[in-house]
Amino acid sequence: MILRWKPSFSASCIHAPACLLEGWPWANTQVAKTLQQSREAFVSGIEASGLDACKALPLFTGLAAEYESNRQLVEIATLRLRGASALSPAALERIASLLSDLKRVCLDAQPGLEGELELRIRPLREQWEARGPGLLSQIAKLADHQFIVPTAEVVLVHPWVGGHGRTHPTLNRVTLEAVLANPRPEFPEPLRLGWLLSQLNLDLPRYADLFPGRRKRLVASMATLPLVLCAAQRVEWAELSETSLEQVMAFWTRPAGMPDDFSQQLLDWWKTYESGKSSWPVALAALNQMLPKATSEANRG
Repeated sequence: MILRWKPSFSASCIHAPACLLEGWPWANTQVAKTLQQSREAFVSGIEASGLDACKALPLFTGLAAEYESNRQLVEIATLRLRGASALSPAALERIASLLSDLKRVCLDAQPGLEGELELRIRPLREQWEARGPGLLSQIAKLADHQFIVPTAEVVLVHPWVGGHGRTHPTLNRVTLEAVLANPRPEFPEPLRLGWLLSQLNLDLPRYADLFPGRRKRLVASMATLPLVLCAAQRVEWAELSETSLEQVMAFWTRPAGMPDDFSQQLLDWWKTYESGKSSWPVALAALNQMLPKATSEANRG
């Protein structure tokens, strides 16, 4: 996979209210308090315009690295969300103005934010290049050769949470918090990156047609947990077990509504697939049936 690495101040700022909406605890409670009013105002402004903030904020975050103009970003994002029924010019200006306020407060709270992001790329990229390509090769062998995208973009954002990532399959990119040290040494952040990248091709018809609507995001995030840990075990980066599955599920995605024994169920599902009794698409369809129908997950994109 050819990766393009790109830091984004704009995506960092929108990532902040997205984390708030998803309920992720912040690494710095004082900064969280400083940004609280502007974060909440931005979310409220989006919702007041008739947009679903749970869908809009991840899309805004994913598109932010492409557009310097706040107005243009808001306009493109709302067109993707609403199609022909775009927002009025006044509504677009209101959201763009709230985004400008959010960026100003973020910069006040983290004065060196833009420059720091550039410096944070190298450590993550070096760690990735040491084992990431081997990890993806094993993932492709374990799943199927079409499951890994040939190219993707990694957008680095400020680590408000202290370790977090989000997929944007329709944009062929992921956002990843650019931490300087791994918050969980047994699950280094480049391994999280491999997990995020492994989900991007689930929009292919051969996979996506198996699940209705947003279910494919949930299936992707759950199916790739044992897949990535198994691949990591093969390159001596982590191990696959019920305990490790339970830990990365809580650390990387935090799904709500799962039964207490789901990590064991997920491991059993993986072992059944690994035994060679079904193809990867068939296994994904089986996992979809296993997952609770009302389940949601925090890794939205």
